[in-house]
Amino acid sequence: MMHRIRAGLALACTSLPLAAFADPACAADSAPGLAIPWGDWLVGLLQPVTAILVPLAAAAVTAGVARVAPWAASVLTRDRVEAAIRAGAEFGQNAVAGAARGRTVSADLGAAVVAAGARHVLATAPAHVVRTAGGPEGVAARIFRALPLDPQASAANVLAPALTQLREPDKRRA
Repeated sequence: MMHRIRAGLALACTSLPLAAFADPACAADSAPGLAIPWGDWLVGLLQPVTAILVPLAAAAVTAGVARVAPWAASVLTRDRVEAAIRAGAEFGQNAVAGAARGRTVSADLGAAVVAAGARHVLATAPAHVVRTAGGPEGVAARIFRALPLDPQASAANVLAPALTQLREPDKRRA
């Protein structure tokens, strides 16, 4: 692919000096009765050159977009996951009685806040965002880390009960 681009650029660069030599002043120095159709010759030369260079340029732009697209998609997905986790943490703090947004969440309320926030994210976020976050357990763990919790709160007394609360509705449906 790169070889074709270089060949097209080399062809374009060699045709430019030829066009510079082919000006009407040079034609006037030749025989007085001889008219050289420089314009037709130049158009005839540039048509195949543009027929080669335009697809090469389009291929180069497409290749550049293809190289940037996965990076851009990963950045956008990461931002989407972070926004969903923030929304889940805020929802959990607003949904649980006794917890308030912006305040420290006690260890007693932490499990309910994490579970409510995780349920909200699982219900509202697209499936690929939830998969990228690590599934329901990953969402709950991220919300646990995003919350301002009391120093007594730990994964054992907040996150584990929250995961149990998340799994309870699945047991009732089965």
